[in-house]
Amino acid sequence: MDAIPILGRNDDNRVVQRVLGQYDAPAFIRRARRVQEALDLVLGRCRQQRDQWLMMPRLRLGMLRALAGDWHRLRPWLADEDQFVVLQDLENELTPRLRVRIEPTPSGRKLQRALRALRDSLDTFNRRWMDFLPSVDLSPVNEAREGYNRYYLLEKECAMRSPRLARQGFQPLKPMTLEELQTRLPSLPVPRLVGEGMIRRARNVNKWRET
Repeated sequence: MDAIPILGRNDDNRVVQRVLGQYDAPAFIRRARRVQEALDLVLGRCRQQRDQWLMMPRLRLGMLRALAGDWHRLRPWLADEDQFVVLQDLENELTPRLRVRIEPTPSGRKLQRALRALRDSLDTFNRRWMDFLPSVDLSPVNEAREGYNRYYLLEKECAMRSPRLARQGFQPLKPMTLEELQTRLPSLPVPRLVGEGMIRRARNVNKWRET
């Protein structure tokens, strides 16, 4: 919910313009704005923390990209071709920018170390991020949404002087949940390396034997 529908698509433009012209902002529009402002404030605080914790993954990704020169040089250590998409998605999201120029290396050992360093950094970020999200206070957003659901139609009807116009485009807002927050600000994809599937299967077998 990045934009609250303030007016229905079929509203009578003359009525709407008359109302908007008479007042600085009708109560129903101010209420919709408060919903969006509450959401923007919560997401802004989360993004600020997210950017701080992304400093290391961004640096590791930039170093790996520079050392490789081309993502396809990492193919010997990647689980499959799909991992190139994961790396490209990370590059698009994090947009790493190195302060110093790093030349591509011919050393496979350096590339492998840099790849594993990126993996470790992404895993650390994801753990911290998933621990952080449940601590975010969503009550300001949900209080604003509750007020929107309760009073928006009444306030709009008073302004429009028409129940029909007031109902057009209105959709009640669901309470914001942790799942919604995780969807908006998800953890990062982590490229899979060669042999990881075998390691996971071995761990699962060991767990099954222990039980």
